[in-house]
Amino acid sequence: MKLLIDENLSPQLAAWANEQGLEASAAIYVGLQGKPDIQLWRHAYAHSQIVVTVNVGDFLCLARTVELHPGVIALREAGLARRAQWSRLQEAIEFVRLKCAGDLTNQVLEVRGAKDLVLHAIPE
Repeated sequence: MKLLIDENLSPQLAAWANEQGLEASAAIYVGLQGKPDIQLWRHAYAHSQIVVTVNVGDFLCLARTVELHPGVIALREAGLARRAQWSRLQEAIEFVRLKCAGDLTNQVLEVRGAKDLVLHAIPE
């Protein structure tokens, strides 16, 4: 599982994910800071990375416009401190490992809160 952390989340999430043995990068460290969402989307696709974001609406729209994408983890709670962001991301990672065999292709995992995760097939 490879992750791309959107700039609206702490880049520390990428470091913590890497420490857990995942391959993760933060948008601000790969030249995507301030870039339009479509550029982040294309980068994630080119590198087979799941986008991790709180910018849920825009990435849901992007997911609906393509036939194939590596997936999105959408954190629905804005304003979380980075440790809380990490806690939610850890839950999402574990969910993807257990329920999706580590593959989120063409799916959006909506993290609504602690232990409140909903998986959507997008596009259907």
